[in-house]
Amino acid sequence: MHPMKAVRPGTGRYLPAAGGLAAVLGTLLAGCTPGKAYDLVGLWESRHPASTDTLYTTYYNDHLASIAEDGFSDRGVAAWLPCAGALAGPDGEAPRERSARFPDVPPGDAHEPSRYARGYRAPMDFACERPPGAVPLYGLHKGSPESDHVYTASADEARALTSRGYAFRRVEGYVFAQPVKDSVPLYRLRKGDPMAGGDVEHRYTISANARRSLLESGWTDEGVAGHVFASYVNPSVRATGYEGTFNGRRVSPDSATTIPIRNVVPDRGTFVLGGNSGSHQYGAWASNVTRRPEGAAWQRISFKLYTGNIFDDASSLNHIPVFLHYASAASRTQLSALPPYDGIAMVIARTGLNGLDCGAPRGGGQLYIEIGQAMGMSCASNLAEPMRRGTWYSIAYALSDAADVRLQVVETVTGRRLKFMDGGETFSRSFLSYYSCPLSPAQGRVGADDTFCDNPYSVHGFPVRNTGYMLFPLFDPPSDVSARLSELTVEWLDADMNVLK
Repeated sequence: MHPMKAVRPGTGRYLPAAGGLAAVLGTLLAGCTPGKAYDLVGLWESRHPASTDTLYTTYYNDHLASIAEDGFSDRGVAAWLPCAGALAGPDGEAPRERSARFPDVPPGDAHEPSRYARGYRAPMDFACERPPGAVPLYGLHKGSPESDHVYTASADEARALTSRGYAFRRVEGYVFAQPVKDSVPLYRLRKGDPMAGGDVEHRYTISANARRSLLESGWTDEGVAGHVFASYVNPSVRATGYEGTFNGRRVSPDSATTIPIRNVVPDRGTFVLGGNSGSHQYGAWASNVTRRPEGAAWQRISFKLYTGNIFDDASSLNHIPVFLHYASAASRTQLSALPPYDGIAMVIARTGLNGLDCGAPRGGGQLYIEIGQAMGMSCASNLAEPMRRGTWYSIAYALSDAADVRLQVVETVTGRRLKFMDGGETFSRSFLSYYSCPLSPAQGRVGADDTFCDNPYSVHGFPVRNTGYMLFPLFDPPSDVSARLSELTVEWLDADMNVLK
């Protein structure tokens, strides 16, 4: 996916609405300065296979640098915690400078604190004041040959570690000393004896299953590092970023508009789908979470699309990702394309998206499959007959808890079903092979070296826990294009694909 043009954040703050999981922030904000709020950031995990050293960081570019420069493997997001600014260590130690190759603040941007300061491409709508009941999570590192990263909310332990050769890196964020509403414990475990010399490795997880696997493999329980969250829980975002509609609200670069992003029921009416990134963007719909009924096994999104001129050679259409089992961090400029995001998308685009030559007929509109956070694009769902300009199509996309995909495209006026390249009128295929982790603990035991499979946003696991969706058209300059979309519906189905209420 490609991000839209980022804009500098304004100075507004908002208080999220309460209700369900969204009540997390409402509870946490008790005692904060009126009119101000804070947000959550992902605690990224990466591990070095040779030195058995595991790094955790809320700074995305630091995570990228560990992979590109130091040979670590990406393990996804282990937890979410309230952000902190550039805080000093227990005895006033300055936070570590970040990688020159992956700077935390893009050139020309001086906003601090903001999501830019953590290596992301778009600003978040948060302030990083210390929440009531929260304490800093100090990160420390001991270099080779006994490399180890350790994280503690105890200033006394941080000082003791410093005396044993560890160096203060930074405060990664805040954790809660006691449980708060909807929080989960962040378990801490250790391999090796720090008093006996040799390698020591620390792991942190919110998964009871992962903790159990580590304990059974001889790891030492070091208790709870603090209380954090299993997902991004903001119920809304103050969007600016572009001019158009987002979840049915008009959005402008000049004024932040509070947009709901949880349990969003899309408008079934007809709305414009088109524009370009230099002027207007229309028709974006997304929800981080939708309500999942008991007995659900499939998630389905369906709509009617009038193609207009979006598939013409001169069209500014980049692509339209339509995600299911989706979740993402939100920002003022967009809900999508801010790591981590996951799920599986049906992608509407012109033939040859990103240079893919799939052997499908040229011209017109095509369907692709996108696997989560840039894990890959698949041509498997290409149509034998591309969609034409100025035509209404009825499109239904379903995704199961086992990463099975089903697609149908019908020419609305005639009722004729379009055929896919495999010759069928219904595209049906499993994409589970793209993921190396089991779907859930019930379908595969997580081993000591695979505890990251239970991370909420593991890049190696299908996000069966996610219930969100996203339809987000992306356009490039220079020309405006126009299409229409109607009867957008997101629903849950049982194992026999019967609709559940």
